[in-house]
Amino acid sequence: MKWVLWLNTIGETIIAIGMFSAPASFFPGAEGQAAAIARIFAFAILAVAFISFTLTGKGVSHETLKNGVLILIVYHLLQLGAQFVSASIYPPLLIPPVIIHIIYSTLFVMFFLRLRNEASK
Repeated sequence: MKWVLWLNTIGETIIAIGMFSAPASFFPGAEGQAAAIARIFAFAILAVAFISFTLTGKGVSHETLKNGVLILIVYHLLQLGAQFVSASIYPPLLIPPVIIHIIYSTLFVMFFLRLRNEASK
């Protein structure tokens, strides 16, 4: 299921580039300081893409891969939670990020369970 890592790497990279170049498209009303924060956030998203990318290497141990996938699960679940917290403070709820993080969380949980089952055999 390493394809999930590639999908996350590519997806996060595209989102980071888009967020950096057009922050108002990702954060409605992002002007001034908010646009600067959105651009900073784009670099954090690139860090997540880098984590995914490094886990695709051939020299990555099974335990490292499992721990990295767990980190990505936590990241996507916390981002999903952040969408709901943000929507409760500053409506509306933005549906595309919610869908994206649900899909990635689900894929990474499935990947993690498969890795855990392989280790127990």
